[in-house]
Amino acid sequence: LKRFFVPRPPARLPAASHPASRQSFSGALVWGAMKWFFFYDANFKPLRDHMVGSHADNFELREDFIQDLGVMKNRAGGGVPTYLYKAQKIKDALEESEEGECFLFTDVDIQFLRPVQSMVEESAAGLDLVLQREFEDIGVNIGFVAVRNTPASRAFWQHVHAEIVRTQALDQRVVNNTLYSGLAENEFGVTWGRFPAEIWASSMAFHGPPPEGVAVHHANFTIERAVAKDPSLKLEQMAMVAAYAKGAEAQPLLDFVEAARTNQSMLDYRDRHFGCRRPGPEWATLPEGHAARPGGFREKKKASGRGGSAAGGA
Repeated sequence: LKRFFVPRPPARLPAASHPASRQSFSGALVWGAMKWFFFYDANFKPLRDHMVGSHADNFELREDFIQDLGVMKNRAGGGVPTYLYKAQKIKDALEESEEGECFLFTDVDIQFLRPVQSMVEESAAGLDLVLQREFEDIGVNIGFVAVRNTPASRAFWQHVHAEIVRTQALDQRVVNNTLYSGLAENEFGVTWGRFPAEIWASSMAFHGPPPEGVAVHHANFTIERAVAKDPSLKLEQMAMVAAYAKGAEAQPLLDFVEAARTNQSMLDYRDRHFGCRRPGPEWATLPEGHAARPGGFREKKKASGRGGSAAGGA
């Protein structure tokens, strides 16, 4: 394990009340150089290099390189070894942060299309946790997360890690269950929200193209099956989205959106994780009558179909 710390000088003079903080115009406590945590192994290094090269913010990089994470190389996100390391990494990041400090945690299959720190700070004001949207109307994705170091956050991520160990479940399913069931708020006191759509995941192509002014692209869904050992499909998607964001070439992205809306892997994923075929606890925070609220669905396992790398896998 190699851990790299790349400190950068604060963008503004710190407030006198804390050696590493300042007051925003809204009165919220904001930190100087926001810490940005991520990890990767040799399979993900090309994505890491692209991600770091795309950012233009005053982040303090805190990255872990693991020569071999033991990922399931035929899984888009690397499987249980990645889920466990990610939850532990966030727990470690909380220990490396001051009380009340907000930091950013991301996967490496993202790219920055413009500076985002001010958006992150504004979205996280007064909250313990802010997560990327999985779909426009429902769901969170833990590939781009702002976490504030509070007792509630620490209890939440301790629970998430323990649940992954206990159930060997998809980390994102554990997080969504904990948030939407009301457990996070009722048991741990977590206040949480979702980032605006400008922090865009490709699973959101289900609803249409990225909004004007898109700031982040997370390549969490590909039409063809992507596996952890081969980042080429995600890098190609990143080039396509970057061209669209610059106004250079729109049609390839529009074609991708049209294909994503009818892709069977996308439809199955949405139905199983955020629809009427969702297993797990009741999502009591959703309104009565919502298809995803009941949970508890069980179905016989079938052979996985071909085509499409399901959203939420990375």
